[in-house]
Amino acid sequence: MDRIFPYDSVELSEDARELVILDQNVLPTNEVFLKLTTAQEIFFAITLLKVRGAPAIGVTAALGLAMCINRASVYSVEQLEEEFLNTKKYLNISRPTAVNLMWALDRMERKYYEVKSKLKPGSDGVQIIKDALVEEARAIKSEDIEMCKKIGENGFKLLTPGVRILTHCNAGHLATSRFGTALAPIYIAQQMGYAPKVYAGETRPMLQGSRLTAYELTKAKVDTTLICDSMASIVMKEGRVDVVFVGCDRIAANGDVANKVGTSSLAILAKHYGIPFYVLGPTSTIDFTCPSGENIIIEERPSYEISDTYFSNPVTPKGVKFYNPAFDVTPAELITGIVTEKGIFKPSELKQLFEI
Repeated sequence: MDRIFPYDSVELSEDARELVILDQNVLPTNEVFLKLTTAQEIFFAITLLKVRGAPAIGVTAALGLAMCINRASVYSVEQLEEEFLNTKKYLNISRPTAVNLMWALDRMERKYYEVKSKLKPGSDGVQIIKDALVEEARAIKSEDIEMCKKIGENGFKLLTPGVRILTHCNAGHLATSRFGTALAPIYIAQQMGYAPKVYAGETRPMLQGSRLTAYELTKAKVDTTLICDSMASIVMKEGRVDVVFVGCDRIAANGDVANKVGTSSLAILAKHYGIPFYVLGPTSTIDFTCPSGENIIIEERPSYEISDTYFSNPVTPKGVKFYNPAFDVTPAELITGIVTEKGIFKPSELKQLFEI
């Protein structure tokens, strides 16, 4: 797959002392890159959705943790360890639903103790650990890029020339290190001359579909039509959709999937109209410690995201109550297949991934 954009959504500076992200809150009007240098800046970048998308959040957390530790002014491994664990704990609570965040931070912790256990007497343990953490974080990003590329290649096998795809939220370049998950096969199809047509749901209340997915796809010259979320049923009924591709923030062991709120509605509609419904994401999004969707914590976002003119939402009367869950859970029985870097699986087949 050729590179789609000249930049990645998350970058670690060459000296590993700055984390550079593309501020997704000001897209598509402006492309603004933020240079983050503290754990607090990273925490709020994640919490306020300046960087979003499960894989991108995981990569941001890993690179950000490495950057913070690399900048730490400590003089012993004991001090470094305290700084590491405190920073990890702080970043770990930035968002609760996407498992990639916890997965990446736990992997960084394993690397920390692995390196610490091999330190030789008299060595500069602080610098050795710092360098190892930077290397591990860069590896996490590189692996994410490769996983997205393979997800794209596997998902492309499901497409035919002229295919019409409905997608929800943003699971593209902006939501990952590069290429995307649900959008990656579309980019390959475009490069292969398939001329795919995409219907992008606007994805209220934060409008990730209209602000981000439409932005990405039009830059890649993909034929893109924006629809309101409530229009999905009539678009399917009129025979305008061949397949639904969505990303994921957490996949439970039984194949239930947490993704942007509104995803389950699309799955129900797709089932009704006989349209294949695929979830695309890396295996790092599968949480085998989570038995089912019932065990997934659903993040509830602030009411201001839907209560005022935030991202062009209408003003509402005083006294109205708000409920703003960021995600919902799609039951496994509504999912045709889960596309990963290791292949395409039915939800009931996920345990096979242990054997690959």
